[in-house]
Amino acid sequence: MKITKIETIPVWYELTDEYHALFGSGKKSGTSVHAREGWFANIEYKENVFVRIETDEGVVGWGEACAHPVTSETLAGLLSTIELFGRQIIGRDPFQIGAIHAALDHLFLHGNAGARCAIDIALHDIMGKAAGQPIYNLLGGGYQKTFGQLATMPRAEPQRMAEHAQALVERGYTCFEPKMTGYLESLDADADRLEAIIGVVPKSCLVIGDPNQMWRTAKDTIDILTRRFSGVGNLAIEQPVMYHDLAGLAAITQAVPHKVVADEAIQNLATMIEIASRRIADMVSLKLGKCGGFYKAVQMMRIAEAAGLPVRVDWTQGSALLDTATGHLHAAVRLVACDPGMDYQLRIKDRPVKEGGAVVREGKVFMPDTPGLGLELDEELIRKLSQRR
Repeated sequence: MKITKIETIPVWYELTDEYHALFGSGKKSGTSVHAREGWFANIEYKENVFVRIETDEGVVGWGEACAHPVTSETLAGLLSTIELFGRQIIGRDPFQIGAIHAALDHLFLHGNAGARCAIDIALHDIMGKAAGQPIYNLLGGGYQKTFGQLATMPRAEPQRMAEHAQALVERGYTCFEPKMTGYLESLDADADRLEAIIGVVPKSCLVIGDPNQMWRTAKDTIDILTRRFSGVGNLAIEQPVMYHDLAGLAAITQAVPHKVVADEAIQNLATMIEIASRRIADMVSLKLGKCGGFYKAVQMMRIAEAAGLPVRVDWTQGSALLDTATGHLHAAVRLVACDPGMDYQLRIKDRPVKEGGAVVREGKVFMPDTPGLGLELDEELIRKLSQRR
């Protein structure tokens, strides 16, 4: 089997109220809801790119990428990079996934994990279809094919966040990730919101406060956690300091009993090895778009698991295709930290997945057992979405 064609299709998604609430669109002047408002607030459309890969045996695979600050990728950059990557892999066997990633590594084009992710997902979709297997079986097997969901929560007043958390519990969510803004308002204001949520969810539910690197310093983080959350057993804090401050992240991990999660700190395999070998965090957060697709995400996952670090899998911002791909990765995790974040599709109105994929019934996610991603795309709709701009 050989790759014969790679097509990039930019799309512009119409956004839902849940999207605007999460990213701070229309918020009161002088307040902050999300650390990345400069990218995502008050925009008309969400920009993503679909990748369609054909083979000489008629098997077609699909992937998706999003323009995102964590990978420093814009829509224009994604299109150019995917075109460049495509020229390197035309004519190759999609099953030679290691050699394909090696060829992309040898371009020395640092970053660009989203572009690589879209190609990688499409190739795994092809391999799964050709082998008659769901993608999670290509990643080591489905350790869990039914599971709950993590809810990403927009920042609001403490009482509103508590009410939101209660509603999410009733919908079956098992883990909660409220967004924090740290010193953009105050760490104590973040703590007020965390306390409100922790007070209403079951103690079996993990609450992961996510300042997106905005709790300034290790000292500030240690102070607020010890001063406000002594004895709280179901609280974790994700990436409170800047991604490059590995010493600070390690100091927090050593100083507090709460689980400390490495997210933006995981830039590549080398930093994953350093985090795991030095016990810089208690958990790691993996996203397909940040890792560059399944191939390297699984490498990072197994490094973490070998060091005894539980793995959480979070969403990559896009359609039900990316949510389903996220579910395939989570299904292959051996040392699970919590249920995954895979409901980003609720933030967009368009539905490019026509049939199949991960489905939610009575609060539980069920992964498909059909080949590849296990879904059918509405290609006509995708091409219409590409004409919005």
